[in-house]
Amino acid sequence: MIDIYPDRAAILANCPRCGAESTDAGKLFFRGTHVLAEHSCGDCGLDFYATLPVGHAALYPVVFARDGSYARYNRQEGSWMALPLIRSFLKAPDAGVEIELVQPNGGGDLILVNCLDSCFGHVFTKLWNVYLLRKQFPFKTLAVLLPARCRWLITDAEVEIWTVDLPLQEIDKGVKDLDFWVKAQFKRFGSVALSEVPVHPPLEGLDFEEILQARPFALQDFEHQPTQLTFIWRSDRFWLNSRLLGFLHKASIKFGFQAQVRGLLCYRQASLLGRLAEKLRKSLPEARLVVTGLGKEARLPSGWKDQRVAEIDERVERQWNEIFRHSQLVLGVHGSHMLIPTALSAGFIEILPRHKIPHLTEDIGRQHKGRLAHFLGRFVDEFSGPGLVAGHVEGIVKGFGGVWGKDCMEVPKKQKFLGVESGALN
Repeated sequence: MIDIYPDRAAILANCPRCGAESTDAGKLFFRGTHVLAEHSCGDCGLDFYATLPVGHAALYPVVFARDGSYARYNRQEGSWMALPLIRSFLKAPDAGVEIELVQPNGGGDLILVNCLDSCFGHVFTKLWNVYLLRKQFPFKTLAVLLPARCRWLITDAEVEIWTVDLPLQEIDKGVKDLDFWVKAQFKRFGSVALSEVPVHPPLEGLDFEEILQARPFALQDFEHQPTQLTFIWRSDRFWLNSRLLGFLHKASIKFGFQAQVRGLLCYRQASLLGRLAEKLRKSLPEARLVVTGLGKEARLPSGWKDQRVAEIDERVERQWNEIFRHSQLVLGVHGSHMLIPTALSAGFIEILPRHKIPHLTEDIGRQHKGRLAHFLGRFVDEFSGPGLVAGHVEGIVKGFGGVWGKDCMEVPKKQKFLGVESGALN
């Protein structure tokens, strides 16, 4: 925890211009995703901001001059976070935003969990800390700062909720008047500590049924429920199985022409789904195939039930959750909002771009123990074709009974004896 009210812990940072160590003498500033401390370098006199070690900023700290002239951050791994933050200070947010207090608490000592983020997956994993802290500090007041569209993910009536009604993609630009509003809330409490909000909190101790208000797939029903496979679609994350199209996709991101090639890439992904469906019809003819996700581009091939939407709201989220929790498997590309689907389904197959290998499990929710973890959770390369993916699907669906349960793990003694005896005679 970082004490921030009424007394504040010292936040050390190095000047982005001269590198000298500085102890902040200024105020804290709530920008949105990040909380920053004002600094003034005692050696060169530069006024600068430094991120507090909260959320991803604990992994990729950023310091930058208030006018943006100097900056220090991990340019290889942290640019995705640092650059939007610095740009947000060069152009102040224009639009006003509604910030609402829900479930106000009576006061006491407050722990504040900042879950604001422009990425839904980041918001969701940060929210896990709310449930873990509630168990760890049952006698403290807990408040969570989060996007309004994610309000439904807080089910504990004892948690105070501070919602920001802003589209996720706008949060990186900064939240107007957030700093003033947040600090006004502090006056209701004896003390305020800021959670470090680990972005990879342990899954142990989490109850996804409580968080999502949906019961995850019961493994004992795997072979008894109708077989359902769900693909998670996004119109900016693609299964392409093509080095040329993969290069085109990366180039479009770098040079800003995604809109011009999106139709082609969506068509390619839909085509691969069609080939996958053809293979699954032969091996699993009874399987129900569903597509959920964001973006309606490209017509889906025959065999897939289209449950995609152009915009996501709570109603859609809950409808999808019902699909996920009745799915033996969910399939999708890393980064396609896979956290909730994998938290509710029995298993998953994730198509993993090679540049995402360092982030292998970041968008995987539910985890099983022992051999089931490897059996029900599969990662395949971005250049995997429909045949390989179908092979994994068939192997999981048809082979589940062989690895499920203690009785299936052990070979009966009689069978062992007969096997050895038979082998000895050959």
